[in-house]
This record gives sequence, structure tokens and C-alpha cells, in this order.
Amino acid sequence: MTKLVEVTNPDKLLWPALAITKRRYVDYLDAVRDRMLPWLRERPLTLVRAPDGVGGERYYQKDTPRYAPSWIRTVAIPAPSAKREVAYTVCNDTSTLAWLGNQAALEFHPAPVRRDRLERPDLLTVDIDPPDDAFDAAVEVALLVLEVTDDLRLTTLVKTSGGKGLHVVMPIRRHVSPEELRHAATRLTQIVEERRPDLVTAAFRKAARGGRVMLDPSRNSIGATVVAPYSPRARDDATVSFPVLPEELRSIDPRDFTVLTVPNLLDRPGPQNWAAALAEPSQRVPRSLLT
Repeated sequence: MTKLVEVTNPDKLLWPALAITKRRYVDYLDAVRDRMLPWLRERPLTLVRAPDGVGGERYYQKDTPRYAPSWIRTVAIPAPSAKREVAYTVCNDTSTLAWLGNQAALEFHPAPVRRDRLERPDLLTVDIDPPDDAFDAAVEVALLVLEVTDDLRLTTLVKTSGGKGLHVVMPIRRHVSPEELRHAATRLTQIVEERRPDLVTAAFRKAARGGRVMLDPSRNSIGATVVAPYSPRARDDATVSFPVLPEELRSIDPRDFTVLTVPNLLDRPGPQNWAAALAEPSQRVPRSLLT
């Protein structure tokens, strides 16, 4: 049953430069719910909250607050460093999505696992992180990644990160451990880097990248998350992580996908392609990435 969620302080500005109030933001989440919720469902969520908007303090939230309504679902995951369990929020429905919006959760970062089998991931992600103002370079690397995944006969999905980069996402069967997934992501990164060492690097430190585009396999580690499709980013321009097709990459500007524009873009080929990929994935991680 859908719960009625009251929007408190509806006129509070969350993105002041664009006059986006909390009410308008919750309306945005309602507009994208049918596209967004399937990528959140049953997954532990890490949230970026900004109670006073993007100009104020922001922080990561993993533990569901004690004041959350009783109908908010959670999943308890041990946190060895804290010597306790963390009750991650699980967003399966419209009411939870609206409640999180009212809490000024501006970014949604789901885990690549679902709560019924936390030890078996079902997404492999290539995080493409270019230097500032180098989206064209991110596009070239994304196309290179897609060449490699095509060679491996992997079906892929592509989206903007909502920032300066791109994500190539591969839904997979739940047949590998988190450690094996990280190994596969690292090997995939190495293959891409070997093809264009002048353009691609796995170096984490910016000083070591030499102006190259970084591929970050750590996005596939235990406890790692990747921003959800249709999630905004806590940036002044209210950009959104938006699904696109590979053939669109050279013609898009990621700044065009925002909280204000995305509700009118949901019938584009990218969102349709991601919606069609929601069936239980049948592809396995290739053996060549696991050895």
C-alpha cells in the first residue's frame, strides 16, 4: 500500500541557482519513479544528503536514521570497522522514494548486490573518470571499453555519471563472489589500458594519471556503490545520471540532463534500452576475466 508522504518545508531551495525547491525535487522523483525504482529495488542504499541544499553541508548516509517510519525497509550488513551492523535503507516503492526526497537525499548510490544474496553481485561497472573538462576523452574511452566488451560478447548499458564521466554497466548472473567481480573488473581495465596506454590509466592518484582517463575497478569492490540511473548529483547545476545509447555518445552534452529536463526525456532510446535490460540477466562473467 502506498503511504502518504508529507513534503515538509516544500519551498526550501535545494538547488538555489535553478530555483529547485524540495517540492519540485520530490515531484521529479515521482516523475522518474517507474524508470528509477527498478535499479534501486532490493539493493542496500548509500545516500548523499544535503538538508540545506547543495550550498550547505552534505554527507553520506548509510545507516537508516532511527526516526525513519516503520514501513521503511532495511537490510543489516556487518561493518567490521565500526564493530556493529549498519541498517541500510532499501528503496522498493514510491513512498520510500518520496520520503528520501523529503529527507533531501540528493544522490542515490545502490550496491551491486541485492539483499537476498549479498554475497553474489549482479552488476559489473566500468567507471570512466576523465580530467576536468575532458568529456570528449571520456567518450573515446567508453567506445574503447565497448570494443573490448563486444570482443568478450558482453551486453552493456551506458549512462552519464551526472558529473564529468560515464559508466558502462553489465548486468550479470549472480555466479561470482565480490572478490571475483573485483578481479574481473581489474582484468577488464588492464585489457582496455593495454590497447591505449596513451589514453587510459588505472592510476588512482591524479598526479600519476598524466592527463589520461582513469578507469576505476574499485567500483566493484565489497561495499562499493555506483550512482543510480536518474539520480541527481549534489551539484549546482542539478545534473542527473542519465542512460544513453553508445551511438549517442559523440553528440550528447551531459549538462543537458538535469532535474529540470529529464522528466521530458524519458522516452529517449537510452531509457528505453535500460528498461528492456531489467529482465534477469543471463550473461556470465567471461572465464578470461576470472583467470
